[in-house]
Amino acid sequence: EANLHKVIFHPSTGLCVLRKSLTEPLRLGACTESEAWSYTPQKTLTLKGTYFCLQAIELGKPAKLGIICTGSNSKWQTISDSKMHLSTKVNNGSTACLDVDSDNSIVTNSCKCLSRDDTCDPGSQWFKLVDSTRSSSSAKTFN
Repeated sequence: EANLHKVIFHPSTGLCVLRKSLTEPLRLGACTESEAWSYTPQKTLTLKGTYFCLQAIELGKPAKLGIICTGSNSKWQTISDSKMHLSTKVNNGSTACLDVDSDNSIVTNSCKCLSRDDTCDPGSQWFKLVDSTRSSSSAKTFN
């Protein structure tokens, strides 16, 4: 249907990362509504066809879209044995992982379950960059 692109998939819910507008927080929603993302060699996650990249500001705060994508808080890599934690460095130098809060908003928190702890549930922090050719919503206006 469309050129190959990525969606940011959250396996434990079956949902994908979406944006409603530039001012609202990113949240989980139907993958059919997800926009096309690209993962660059510089390790940035950008909305395809835009200058906007995924950024972390501080632990416990919403992840956001920004246009200055050269800082360490815009570089995302998969960590842990599962390769499903997307981690970055926030402005104070702490490592943060993409996470989902109780209302399905996308936030950054301390990475959990990185050591072998059988009582830990990493599900909220598991994300997978999945290839898709489904038509995306990237023609959305930036309002």
